[in-house]
Amino acid sequence: MRWMLAGPSKVAFAWVDARYFDGLSAQRRQVFVSLEVESRCLTIRDSSGAELDTWPLEGLRQLRDDAGGGLVLCLGAVDPGEARIVLSNARAIAAIKAACPNLTKATVTGRTWGKIGAWIGAGGAAVALMIFVIVPALAGQLAAFIPPEREVRVGNAILRQFERVLSKEDRGDWRCTNPKGQMALERMMQALQQGQEFPYAVQVGVVDHKMINAFALPGGRIVVMRGLIEMAETPEQLAAILAHELGHVAQRDPIEQALRAAGTAGLLSLVLGDATGGTVLALAGETLISAKNSRGVEARADDFALVQMAKAGVSPEALAEFFELLLEKMGDPVFDMGWISSHPPSAARAAHARAAVQTTRSYKKTVSSEEWQAIQQICAE
Repeated sequence: MRWMLAGPSKVAFAWVDARYFDGLSAQRRQVFVSLEVESRCLTIRDSSGAELDTWPLEGLRQLRDDAGGGLVLCLGAVDPGEARIVLSNARAIAAIKAACPNLTKATVTGRTWGKIGAWIGAGGAAVALMIFVIVPALAGQLAAFIPPEREVRVGNAILRQFERVLSKEDRGDWRCTNPKGQMALERMMQALQQGQEFPYAVQVGVVDHKMINAFALPGGRIVVMRGLIEMAETPEQLAAILAHELGHVAQRDPIEQALRAAGTAGLLSLVLGDATGGTVLALAGETLISAKNSRGVEARADDFALVQMAKAGVSPEALAEFFELLLEKMGDPVFDMGWISSHPPSAARAAHARAAVQTTRSYKKTVSSEEWQAIQQICAE
């Protein structure tokens, strides 16, 4: 090794032994390096003296030395995949550090950006896996472990969210509370619950809105829109829809849907005890109300409805008739078909309901004519 002085405080060196790795293989090559202060570069030569490369001092970067073999240098990027030089001479290392102010500065190259992109892509895939696969899978399993009282609070939170949405429309009192109509509706609901035990009291209410919709919320709440009552041609058709929604309550479909709609944060909030739903689950309210159920979920709710209708003495024909009524109205812009979008009817579902009719059995009315009239006028002042 030969040393040269370059000014009173600058030291350069020449022909210092070093190890060179091309970044493409693990093969090590013996080289000689020279620090040239005037031209501010590090020159790399092979054993014959032939120049292999020249690295500007401003571009030199220090790599982490896991092997403890000295100073590891690369050009331009702190990336183990780049070509690198390993110096072990203490005086040469000191000279390099004195002459290279950017030695520890991070530089991101195209290759590094590619790796960052790959990491981001992998992270995005992991998040997508959590949201679209893991959370939906866990929702069904964890719903069974959520205490009933917590589920009731979740349903109340979603109902409050729904109330806020309606209040933006300046609707005033959005709940229909005609006492006679509410009493008749509750009597109908009680008849449909025969032989069933729920961990909470099932509550049914009517909302003063033209949308043809009904939905079940976590905790046993069933909400019926005025538009659906107006469309129903008989009290038995309304009873069929209530029995269907009761099926969702029995299967705890609403809490599963709430978990899926709220995502990972909502699932954790419920599991960890934040059951108010105000911060996370309330955001799931609109999604839950308009959620499109799977065919399997709808089929199970239909079957539950048919069993409960039979217990109450209501003909399954009513469910078939209502499905067919909805099918007739599909595509009519006059109607706001909320229930169709979330509970798509089909001729097959109507046929399935009609097949359950027992021709030798006598069916009865769910409520009297006076009670049906009261239900129809439940939103009247």
